[in-house]
Amino acid sequence: MSKSYLWSAIFALAIIGWFGSGYVLPANGVGDTSTTEEKQKSQAKADELAKLFLVGVRESKAVERVNVFPVRGTTEASRIVEVRARTNGIVEKQSFDDGDRVRAGDLLCQLDTGARKAQMARAKAALASAKRDLEATIKLASSNFAAKAKVASDRAAMELAQAELAQIELDMKWTQIRSPIEGVLRGKPAQSGNYLQSGSMCATVHIMNPLIVAAQVPERLLPNVTEGMQAGAKLVTGETVEGKITSIAMASDRETRTFRVELEVANAGEKLREGITSELYINLPKVVAHKLAASALTLSDDGKLGVRIVVDKNKVKFAPIKIVSQEADGVWVTGLPETAMLIVDGQDFVVDGQTVEVAVSAAEAS
Repeated sequence: MSKSYLWSAIFALAIIGWFGSGYVLPANGVGDTSTTEEKQKSQAKADELAKLFLVGVRESKAVERVNVFPVRGTTEASRIVEVRARTNGIVEKQSFDDGDRVRAGDLLCQLDTGARKAQMARAKAALASAKRDLEATIKLASSNFAAKAKVASDRAAMELAQAELAQIELDMKWTQIRSPIEGVLRGKPAQSGNYLQSGSMCATVHIMNPLIVAAQVPERLLPNVTEGMQAGAKLVTGETVEGKITSIAMASDRETRTFRVELEVANAGEKLREGITSELYINLPKVVAHKLAASALTLSDDGKLGVRIVVDKNKVKFAPIKIVSQEADGVWVTGLPETAMLIVDGQDFVVDGQTVEVAVSAAEAS
């Protein structure tokens, strides 16, 4: 083969390679390479989202509220007086019964006088005799017919007779056992025929106005309770009452580690009774809290109470919470951001850090 043919063949191959490289006429779509790659990435992301778990979320905003803590208690009389006998005797008359209203000075129990009347007559006679003896001795002493010592002796005898008479009169007075205060008689009083010794119970009088709502407050709440502070209570019978704290126990109950607290409330007409189950409401410091449905609460893997929220648009995060109060339609909690995207549907099927697809719940959309 001649050299001219050889160079012609090489030149022809070069021309063919040049045209095939696309520099003269580029192949269709080569200039849109970057656009194609973006479309591919978008499609891949869409495919990935299609595979993500769908959760329903609701925006929750914290609000400031007065935190109230209910404590179970009961109503009680504000004062209880045990009226007891101060002398011995048999009950001859009992004028009132359980539940009756009494006034100060009303006769509750009449004891028999027994031999007291005879003793009083004897004491009066002895006093009269002692007075005559003293008067006669004084006259004799003025004429120097009686010694001064005799005068002193007769005077002492008269004073002794006076004391004995006073004791008998007081004992007679004590046979009438009267109410020292106005109130309501509670419990069965001593009945006719009962023998009462000194110190035995005749009756118990309860003061019902004002009334006391007594409750055992947990020790952790004690710093929030002070004497004189305003508080309220709701009775199981439906009444709502308000008053002020009048007493806080200095020592706790050894078994429950709670402190007795007394709320004094007005009871005009004494319509409220003793022994009614009540809830004493202790006002705690104001808190910024979220109100959540109880169904939104869940537990972490280590057993902590909390909720799952969405952060960074589509990332799941477990947020531990603290319940500060409960109501019939939800719970008030702290521990969340001021505004939180709360997972309300599917929260039990996602984990911390998981990427999810977010859908606003119907409640939020409305």
